Amino acid sequence: MLNKKANLYERLYYIKYGTYVPYEANEGAEYEIPEQDFEEVIQSYFQIEREQIAANTAYEPHERAYRYRPRGFKDAELPFGPYPEVISYEEQEDGTIRLFIEAVWERKMTDHAVTSELVVRPLEDGSFQYVSNQVTGWDNTLEILWYTPRLTDEEWQYYYADIQNG
Repeated sequence: MLNKKANLYERLYYIKYGTYVPYEANEGAEYEIPEQDFEEVIQSYFQIEREQIAANTAYEPHERAYRYRPRGFKDAELPFGPYPEVISYEEQEDGTIRLFIEAVWERKMTDHAVTSELVVRPLEDGSFQYVSNQVTGWDNTLEILWYTPRLTDEEWQYYYADIQNG
């Protein structure tokens, strides 16, 4: 979960502040984000307790900070992958909005590489909170080359040990 939440942090930071994270994406860089800063970004869009965030990320309790590693050359995602496009929506009785999404993948010439339903709750200040996301379809004929998971701790140490040791 660490890798997915770190990537999510980057994306939500951009949505919240309109700018990229303030950490240089140097090869092998590692940063500590103060817990309040990290949690505020995540909790702006998800109803999730701080204990759950800490349990599913690289939380350093003695530093009261979250470890953050920008993607480097060794774990970069390929460009030109599918991107989501909202094709319709429904307002729900509980005030949430269900978005119907198709992932367009131009390189494979398909407008429905993945289909999903995303539910969000609009907030009074014009922002929203995530409620759920469910993949409803997948084009099984496509070879999935667009996603590269972030490096595990062991892989990161292997590739960047020389940078860390000076």
